[in-house]
Amino acid sequence: MVNRKQLIIFLIQKMMKKSISRRKFVKLSALASVASTLPLTGCKKETPLIPNDNNYSEAIVIGSGFGGSVAALRLGQAGIQTNMFEMGKEYILNETGETFCNMMKPDGRSSWLKKRTVLPITSIQFDIPKYVGVLDRVEFSTSYMKIYRGNCLGGGSVVYGAMLPYAQPSLWNEFFPFIDYSEMESKWYPKVKNVLDFSVVPDDVLNSKYYKFARVGLEQCEKAGMQKVMLNCGVDFDVIRGEINGSERKSATSGELLYGGNNGFKNSLDRNYIPAAKATGNLTIHTLHKVDSIKQLPNNKYEVTVQKLSEQGTVEYEKKYTCTHLFVNAGVVGTMQILLKSRHNGGLPNLNSEVGKHWGNNGNIMAMRTWLTQETGADQCTVPTTAYGDLDNPVTPLLAEQAPFPLGMELRQLLALAITKNPERGYFTYNPVTEDVDLHFNQSQMEISRQAMGNFINRLNAANGGVLESVMYFGGKQYGDDFTYHPLGGAVLGLASDHYGRLKGHDNLYCLDGSMIPGFSCCANPALTIAAIAERSMEKILAENFK
Repeated sequence: MVNRKQLIIFLIQKMMKKSISRRKFVKLSALASVASTLPLTGCKKETPLIPNDNNYSEAIVIGSGFGGSVAALRLGQAGIQTNMFEMGKEYILNETGETFCNMMKPDGRSSWLKKRTVLPITSIQFDIPKYVGVLDRVEFSTSYMKIYRGNCLGGGSVVYGAMLPYAQPSLWNEFFPFIDYSEMESKWYPKVKNVLDFSVVPDDVLNSKYYKFARVGLEQCEKAGMQKVMLNCGVDFDVIRGEINGSERKSATSGELLYGGNNGFKNSLDRNYIPAAKATGNLTIHTLHKVDSIKQLPNNKYEVTVQKLSEQGTVEYEKKYTCTHLFVNAGVVGTMQILLKSRHNGGLPNLNSEVGKHWGNNGNIMAMRTWLTQETGADQCTVPTTAYGDLDNPVTPLLAEQAPFPLGMELRQLLALAITKNPERGYFTYNPVTEDVDLHFNQSQMEISRQAMGNFINRLNAANGGVLESVMYFGGKQYGDDFTYHPLGGAVLGLASDHYGRLKGHDNLYCLDGSMIPGFSCCANPALTIAAIAERSMEKILAENFK
C-alpha cells in the first residue's frame, strides 16, 4: 500500500512532468527594471564606458522596493529631479493575462537568471530558460541561509504574499525605542495605507471554497488556545471576489502569487507608489540598470557607476551618474553589496563599522502539518489572509501565517510560515576575491526558532490531531529553516545611521530599505513597517537636508 508521503511525491512529480512538457516560454516586450544586485558575468575591463553627458540629477534612488518607492514619490512631490535605478525588468500587465507565469507552469519569467526555479518548497522545482525573471534566491558559500528577493520594478512587492500586518506594539520599544509606536499607528501606517491600499479579507471571500484551509486553521488555532489573527492584505479583494464568481480572469485562485499576478489583484508598488512618483514629472526610471559602486567626489557629490544589463543578464555597458543626494535602497543584499564594496574600494571610506552588522531573518521558519481529520480544500487561494498568534509567549512570541498549498488536490494539510523572536544575528563582509558579500549566519543560530515552531506544532496537533510532515524538503527535513523572505539589517537605525536613515560618515547619503531594521520586525512581515519608517524618514530628510 502506498503511503501518504509517496502519494504526494508521485503527484508532485506527475504535475512537474506535465507542466514541463506544456511549458512555453513567452518573451515579454515590456520595459526593463531592477531591484537587486546579483553578481553577473562579464569582464569589467572589456565593458564599454558611455560618456557622462548630462547625467546629473539632484537625487538618485537605487532600488524600487518599499523604501525606494516611498523615497521616489516624496522626492518627486517635493520637486526634486530624481533618477531611479532598478536591476530588474518592468513587467507590465497586459490583456492576454500572460505577463507573469503560473507557479506550477513556470518559465524564465519566474526566476532571476536561473536554469531551475527556486521555490522555498524544495521538492517542487522546474527546469527553465535563463532570463531576468522576478524572483531571486541568493545563496552564500559562508552560510546555509538563503535569501529571497524580488528583482523587477516594484521589488519584493511583486513576489511577496501581500501580507501587511502592523508590528506588535508589545515588542516595539525593545527594537525601536526612539520611535513612539502611537506615532506609527496614528500617522505613518495610515499614510502608507492611503497609497498602498490594504484591508482584511471580507467575510464572503473568506467563506468561499478557496479559503476552506484558512477557516479550518482558525478553528484549530482556537481549539489549541491560540490567538486568531486577521491579516492586512495588500490586494484588491474585489478582483479576487470576481475570480470566485467568474467575472474576472483567474489568477490568485489558480496558483499565481510568488511570480506576480496577471489580473491586477496584487497592489504592488508598480501600481501605486511608482506611478504616482512618475506622475510628478520629476522621476526618471532606469530598469535593467545594476549599480556596481558609488564614490563621494571632492565636491561632496556622489558618482554612481551603473551597469546596463541585457535580458540574459550580461553587462552591455557601464555609465556614471552624479547626484547630491543618494538613497541606497537596493534591498538588504543589494545595499550591502554596494555599501561594503564602496567602502572597501575607497569610494565611501568613512562609513562606520556598524555597516554590515545586525542581520537577521525575522525568525522565518516554515512547517507543514498533515494527516488532519478535516479536509482543507483542493482549491486554495494563494493570498494568505489569516494567522495563528502565540504573541504573549514571554520566551519566544510567534506569528504563524497560514500559507496555501495550491496543488489542486485534497491533501488534508496546513502549511504555516512563522515569524519568531530570534535574538541571533549574522553579519556581512566584503570578499575582494569574489567582489561580492559573504553572509555569516549558521544553522545553530536557528535553534530557538525551531524550538518555538516545534512547540507551536505540538500544541496544534495535541488539540486537533495531525503530524509534522517532511515531504516538502529533501533530506527528510521537518522545517524550512534555511531561507528567508524577510532579510533585515546591515545598516540599522541608530547604529549605521541616525534615527532617520542618514548614514553616518557621509552627508546626504541615506538607507531606507530593510537594512535599517534590526533583524526583526516585531512579529510581523516587515514590508509595511519599512514603508512607514521610510515615510517618517523622508519627511525629516526633506525638511532638513533639502534646503
